[in-house]
Amino acid sequence: MKYKVRFVNPQKQYKDHKKEFLKTIDDVFSRGDLISRGDLENFEKKIAKFVGVKYAIGVNSGTDALTLSMQAAGINRGDEVITVGHTFMASISSIYHQGAKAVLVDVGKDFNMNSDLIEKAITSKTVAIEPVHLNGRVCDMDKIIAIAEKNNLSIIEDAAQALGAKYKTKEGKWKMAGSFGLAGCFSMYPFKMLGGFGDAGMVVTNNSEIAKKIKLLRFNGESREDRKFYYHGYTALLDNVQAALLNVKFKYFKQWITRRRQIANIYRNNLKDLLNIELPYYGDSRFFDVYQNYVIRAERRNELVKYLNKRGVEVLISWDTPNYKQPVMCPNKIFLCETEKICKEVISLPMYPELNNTEVTYVANCIIDFYKK
Repeated sequence: MKYKVRFVNPQKQYKDHKKEFLKTIDDVFSRGDLISRGDLENFEKKIAKFVGVKYAIGVNSGTDALTLSMQAAGINRGDEVITVGHTFMASISSIYHQGAKAVLVDVGKDFNMNSDLIEKAITSKTVAIEPVHLNGRVCDMDKIIAIAEKNNLSIIEDAAQALGAKYKTKEGKWKMAGSFGLAGCFSMYPFKMLGGFGDAGMVVTNNSEIAKKIKLLRFNGESREDRKFYYHGYTALLDNVQAALLNVKFKYFKQWITRRRQIANIYRNNLKDLLNIELPYYGDSRFFDVYQNYVIRAERRNELVKYLNKRGVEVLISWDTPNYKQPVMCPNKIFLCETEKICKEVISLPMYPELNNTEVTYVANCIIDFYKK
């Protein structure tokens, strides 16, 4: 089907920056710098500076960022890590890859971890909390940090969808997603805030030992300095070609964030009076949202999706089934009330910097028309 408004449009971004991308590829190929070269080091330094941490380690996916961080943090078989049920499965899988157990808590109205539920989930086996900063919004980190410090727990942030999102701490300081915990994990999958031309990811940390271990684990456990193997590692290095292309994209990243926020405001201004939906605005000045996704909660969700498709608007449902009801997680006795409701109501609307105002307004008007029928 040909859509009037696509959900994502990588072709448009490629067209806008085609000359730069092709010049960069030719440069990297001409140099033969394909694996662990200067372009990667450059990109890592830029991300570390942007997030406000000492170290950034490029890996080949957001899933690897999480999994390697869990391993580097010493999470082992029999341990428990508290996270949420409303997230992409990789958040949970990275815990199980260590032989540990994911203890799921519910989310709040903003789709992020309900910090009031964390302490009830802590047991003698709990070693860490994995907050998931969903849709480009940071979790309530003051509360989560206080609970972690009180109970001597590590924090490993799943910031896959939140590069550039900020939170103002109780001290009045703005901090970036990924900079709060022992490690912060980003996805650079093509349709994320800063996306590569294939899978890519990044771990950020202020801990030198964590950084060192992840650098070894991502490259088969081998040190590039002395050529000795210190761990049974993985092939999980962010390749130099992807890093070079991400360096090109990073030049535009701040203006892309600004554009996402402008698009969010257009949606809001058009839809704010519609009583049949809930918009992603929560009236708290501590949060700087970057709108990786623009997610609404809608009455008669499935009917609305069909209607939008007929009108040429491509949308996405993330997710219509709670993770704990997926085959890999069953059987269990888990029931999370807000997660169950969300799965019946959420729709992700088109959201990417290349959208024009006419397209955004058209999407909003289609939603209004549906509820006027």
